[in-house]
Amino acid sequence: MRLCLLSDYPVIPQTAAEMDYNLSTVRRCAMALAQQGHQVYWLLSTDSLQAFQAEAALAPAAADTLPPTCRYIVPVQPYQCAGIRLLCVHQQVWQHADLHTRLFTFICLFQRALSCAVFHAWGALSVAYLAVYTGRFLAVPAVVSYGWQLRSARPQQPFLWDWVARQLSAAVVPSMAEYERLLTLGPLAATQLHVIEPGQPEVGRTLTALYARVCGAVTS
Repeated sequence: MRLCLLSDYPVIPQTAAEMDYNLSTVRRCAMALAQQGHQVYWLLSTDSLQAFQAEAALAPAAADTLPPTCRYIVPVQPYQCAGIRLLCVHQQVWQHADLHTRLFTFICLFQRALSCAVFHAWGALSVAYLAVYTGRFLAVPAVVSYGWQLRSARPQQPFLWDWVARQLSAAVVPSMAEYERLLTLGPLAATQLHVIEPGQPEVGRTLTALYARVCGAVTS
């Protein structure tokens, strides 16, 4: 299965980062998925790449990692690390909403060339919206992991929060406590929510089963 992960993590307070999803969490899940034999493409910011600098396996990827149609939409630096293909887009593109149309175009062209089975978003609400909106446009299931960054955006952007919750294919939370919290916030339904602890040894298999389920729901 070919997968596209999308994440953006602006500055997170240390206390929240210790208790919640962060780049290390996404990296752990991405590596577990790669070990399951999936082709994992991770679209992230250039600032986020700093989290990988200590990885001996991090290396620039070949130029043909990107399809020719995708090379001039946004500046992308391709890397590879432990079987993951990292597509690093400049932080400025993530920070300015008016540039997200370019990310949308990039993902559409990328999907046309390589055909990912699932989009999975982590981090900010804007990234969740981008993944879900693009997924709806392309008829690709979109999974969203709900963490501190996304929850904190609800009071400022209630319409966007509700739209994402109603349109996503599945929502992932790291614990039963987060499951109960999201149910009280609404409009997510219990059937949409899946508790997947990112530190569990079987996280790769658990995510794979979820992806297979949402793909089956789209095709059925």
